[in-house]
Amino acid sequence: MSPAPRGAPLQRVEELAESAGSTVRNIRVYQEKGLLPPPIRRGRTALYGPEHRRRLTLILRLLDRGYTFATIDELFTAERHGLSLTDLIEAENSRALRRSGGARRRFTRTDAEAVAGFPMPPELLEMGTAIGLVSEPGADDEFFADAHMYEMFREVVRLGLDAEGVTRIGDLVLEGQARSAEAIDVVVRALREAGLDDARIEERVNALLASASAAVRRIFLSAVAALLAERHGITRP
Repeated sequence: MSPAPRGAPLQRVEELAESAGSTVRNIRVYQEKGLLPPPIRRGRTALYGPEHRRRLTLILRLLDRGYTFATIDELFTAERHGLSLTDLIEAENSRALRRSGGARRRFTRTDAEAVAGFPMPPELLEMGTAIGLVSEPGADDEFFADAHMYEMFREVVRLGLDAEGVTRIGDLVLEGQARSAEAIDVVVRALREAGLDDARIEERVNALLASASAAVRRIFLSAVAALLAERHGITRP
């Protein structure tokens, strides 16, 4: 959070709690959960500005409506990244599919080859194995993680791409995902250096991943829009 503007009224934590109808203890909890930003420091004094008050009021309203800390955190993450409610719902649906395990259909390599009319390029199978989409060489039924991947593949084929074009797209997408996933390695290393044990690291990483899919989707779409404009002069509405 940026410093409060000059002239903006600042409050001590006790004053903030009283004006918002909360308690000092609860404010500390919201800060520990990452829902409320740290205070503004004036020497050794912690002060809170209008933005803290706005955020605290929103937290209290959401809690009063039955939202959990985790859900509130997702809403604030969406706000920071400019995501819509639809983005959050899609992310939650994706997580629900992962939790349901065997309830979802897996699309096999045979399904893909029937749509494409040509054998699945071995390069894609190798890349899929490397990032865990294929559990082991030859486990073709594990290649497509869910319906979204299969639908994307089918749509690309319908647009007229041949085996070479599909391979090129697959290489770019899978390599990009593998590289992006390395960001988690940076997080884990930092948490280890901070002295957290594996159980705490897993908890922190899972909390991060809860909102990562929607954020990554937003970043990807922004990058696509920039590329379309730069290389092809196409401006998305």
